[in-house]
This record gives sequence, C-alpha cells and structure tokens, in this order.
Amino acid sequence: MVLPAIVLAGLGGYAVADAYDVVPGFITAEPIPPEPAPFLTAAPALAAAPEEGVVSPISADAPLPDAATVQKFAQELRDDERTGKSTNVSVIDLLTGETLADLGATDIQVPASTTKLLTAIAAVTDMGPDYTTTTSVNWDETTRTLTLVAGGDMMLAADAGHGGAEESPNGWAGMGDLADAVVDSLGSATVEAGPVTVAVDDFLFEAPAVNPEWPQYALDLGYVAPASGVAVDVARTTDEHYAQRYPDPSVAAADVLAERLAERGVTVEAATEDDFTTRAAASAASVEVASVESAPLSAVVRLLLEESDNTVSEIVSLVHALEVGKPSTAAGAAAATQETLAGMGVNTAGLTLYDGAGFSENNRITPLQLSSATAAAVAAQPTADLLDWMPISALTGTLNARMHETPAAGQVRAKTGSLTGVTTLAGAIQTADGRWLAFAVLMDGMDYGQTQPQAALDEFLVALAECGCEG
Repeated sequence: MVLPAIVLAGLGGYAVADAYDVVPGFITAEPIPPEPAPFLTAAPALAAAPEEGVVSPISADAPLPDAATVQKFAQELRDDERTGKSTNVSVIDLLTGETLADLGATDIQVPASTTKLLTAIAAVTDMGPDYTTTTSVNWDETTRTLTLVAGGDMMLAADAGHGGAEESPNGWAGMGDLADAVVDSLGSATVEAGPVTVAVDDFLFEAPAVNPEWPQYALDLGYVAPASGVAVDVARTTDEHYAQRYPDPSVAAADVLAERLAERGVTVEAATEDDFTTRAAASAASVEVASVESAPLSAVVRLLLEESDNTVSEIVSLVHALEVGKPSTAAGAAAATQETLAGMGVNTAGLTLYDGAGFSENNRITPLQLSSATAAAVAAQPTADLLDWMPISALTGTLNARMHETPAAGQVRAKTGSLTGVTTLAGAIQTADGRWLAFAVLMDGMDYGQTQPQAALDEFLVALAECGCEG
C-alpha cells in the first residue's frame, strides 16, 4: 500500500499503521503485501483445532508458575534487540491476581488497539452480553415524513437481516425488515394516499462522527467510518472489507431505506432540492411505526475484538456512555469506561482515553490496567466469556497468522495493537500445566514495521505457554 507523500507529511510521531493491526508501518523496509491486509471478514475462518495443546477450563488446581521464571522471561523480552526503548510487561495469575512479572507494569504508554479491550469490558459490564440497540422509524402523518432514528447499529443489512442465522452480527437486522414493518403498520390506504419523504435522526449521538483524534488517511483508506449512529454494513461503499466509507453513513442508510420502501410500492419524493433524504429530528408529533434490534452485545464485542473494528468499537463506547448517563461524546465515553473499570477494582490512575478504538496516539494505559481488567472481567458474570470473544493464537482474528506450530498455538486469547513504532498485546494465556495467566505487553520506540517486535513478543508467549515451571 503506497501513500501519497502529502499524506505521509502530515503524520505524527505515532502514525497509525495498523488500522486492523496487520498493516506494516508506512516507512519500512519490510515488503508490502499484495493485498491491503490479510485480514478476516466478519465471519473468520477457523482452523480445525490448535496445532498443539488443548485449552482447558480455568482451574485453581493447575500449578502456579514460578514468579522468578516468569519475570526472567519478561526481562528477556525487554532486553531483546527487536523490542523498543520502552517494553513494559504485566503478568498476573488470572484467578488470584498474584503478580508473576512486573516490568514497568504501572507505566502509562500508548496502547494502540488494546484500548478496545477496555472498551469492550466496560460496555458489557454495564449493559450485559444480551444488550441490543434499537433502530426505529417514526411516522408524522401531518407532513407524511418517515424518520429513521439511529440507535447505534452501524451493521444493518441493505435488505433483510439474517436474524442470527449467521455467526456475524453484521447484517443481523436490515433495511428490508424496517421497510416491511413500515408498510404493514401504515396500511395500504395510508401508503397510497400520497408520497412520503424520508429523513434520518442521529442527534442522539452528540460527538463529531469523525473523532478529531483520527488521521484523515484512516478514513481515506477505509480503516474507519464516521461513527454516526446508524449505517448499512459499517458504511462500506462496496463489498470489500477495506472499502471506502460513505462520508455521511446516516444519510446513506436513509437512502437505502427509501429504496426498500419504493420497492414495496411507497412513493418517496426528494426531501430537499439537492438530496433524496435529509437529516432532521423526528417531530414530537410522530409515532414509532417500525423497529429492529441489533445483534446481542456479546456478538458485537466478539467482532470488534477479533477484527479490531475501529468504527464498531467507537460506536460501542458512545452507546455505553449514553446508557450510563454520560454525554455521547469521546469524553463521555472515556468517563464511562474509566468509572466502570474502577468499579471493577482496576486502578485507573493515569488512564487517559480519547477514543474507544485505540486510534488516538494520545491514549495512555498501563500494562497492569489491561491485565487486571482481563482478570476482573473473567471473574464477573456479565463478562465471564471474555476469553471466548478474543482472537485466538494461530486460529482466529488478528492472531490468526501468529504462533503457528508452537506450544502457544491455540493457547493465547488476546487483543492485538500496533501503531507505527508501537506493538502491544493483552489478554490471557494457558501454561503447559494448565494455569491461566492474564498478561499485557506494551512496547514502543521500535523501528517502523511490526514483524520483528511481534516475533519477539510471540517468543515470550511461547515461553509462557510451554512453562512447566512450578515454584
């Protein structure tokens, strides 16, 4: 992928190189892959089984590894010439929280997409794994206006949704479903009485749809869409995973609704001279005539963690803010995440968030905040399935291509993160003795490119995975 010089000139010290945690640094000696990124679509392909090892249930009976040995592994990672000037590590027992390795574990660093782990944990903790968002349509008989009301689902299908028949939350509900419900609710007499106009109301989401912390090229290259509150297929303009996104996803979604209505015999006229649909608040006189529910939050979180989806992560953080009574802004979302984590027992000192996705180079998180949040989440009822939602080494998501044919294959459940000069990973790993450990590694100051630091990090995880190192 070659960027114009004018784009490169505007990048900051931590230019985003990883939209989905697999794109190499922009200024790099590494070969550029022929495709934009070998990333998974919404339905990741699963290997039949881990190459080595069997993932066992979390058990207190499995032997705890020797802390001195784990600390030695961490120090070797820090000393590795492939890692950066600041390589900090936290490893704790997943069940007890006992510290097994601490190298700058309370030092704040740029977290990259491991930010999404905190976004997901906080959102599910407060809203529950079965939480859904509602997309509705209101009808104003006086003005004959149908208003699409955004509720936070940016993965609507262009026509009928699959309703859970497919694994992916993308396309769970659709514009065809809404159009059918509208026609059924209004009845033929009302539909045939004259033309209607279609509008969209996304004013529930106060934040700028494009977070000012995001670089422009991230939108230009399709790595993120404006988080407007409602969209079809995360606002992609084509079926490509890295497709360009509609600059106004809400209006584009309303256009699709208008098309579905027209197919069902509704006469839709242009809302303005220039646009078929427009943005307008649903009138006080309007009544809801149709609605659809999104996929459950657990499925949404699995997608955002496995695929490192920036748009979905951002909108989840904003919906979370709304649900806990915070402003639907980046600051409100950050406050919601921080307060929830603190309530779970995580020490949030120094935690600074400017987005829910991890695109911001100004985010700051410590390794211990990530590892302790993972342990706290696994111990809590709403988030007990966290490890099942994360990428699995050598099998799924952004870890699909890593640690193949090693003792760590299938044994690591973790969220990746990578910006230019930054490589991070946070989650849990099972040792050879069957003990589950929560870990976080944050590294920065490397040369451009992810291959070398990721290789060093993977070797650290392999050492942990094959550790039969009781104290």
